[in-house]
Amino acid sequence: MRQVNSREIVLDMLLEILEEGKFSHTVLNQTLNKYQHLEKQERAFISRLCIGTVKRYLTLDYRINTVASLPVKKMKPLIRNLLRLSAYQILYMNQIPVSAVCNEAVKLAKKRGFAKLSGFVNAVLRSIIRTNAEFTLPDKEEDPAYYLEIAYSVPSWLVKEMLEQ
Repeated sequence: MRQVNSREIVLDMLLEILEEGKFSHTVLNQTLNKYQHLEKQERAFISRLCIGTVKRYLTLDYRINTVASLPVKKMKPLIRNLLRLSAYQILYMNQIPVSAVCNEAVKLAKKRGFAKLSGFVNAVLRSIIRTNAEFTLPDKEEDPAYYLEIAYSVPSWLVKEMLEQ
């Protein structure tokens, strides 16, 4: 049996959810059913990484944009989502060594036909790691709505709706 790459599974899930607009719970259930043979721990990793990345994608995009030479919205969908899931691991899953996250992301970019962009992926992730201590969110006083959108990864329309009430 072929070795299963959990990060690649999550990457495909994110492409379905964030690029194709499929419902996250549907994609997650289908994927977990497809990979029932995986150990419980591996399935839990897939679930946490997928759900966490989807929940925090606005915050992750903001963070990626602070270090990338190309805005997230202009990146190729596969690269955009590879950076999102990798940034999530770096920022929110402390038990995973950051060097392993970078290495796996570069290997996955190459495997999926983006060898020329693997250096970009590595540079962005290493910049996130390097600048993490001095990273700041948008100014809460200057633009409270934007701060809430980024800090809590909530769409701007929902923040505006909540602030109007």
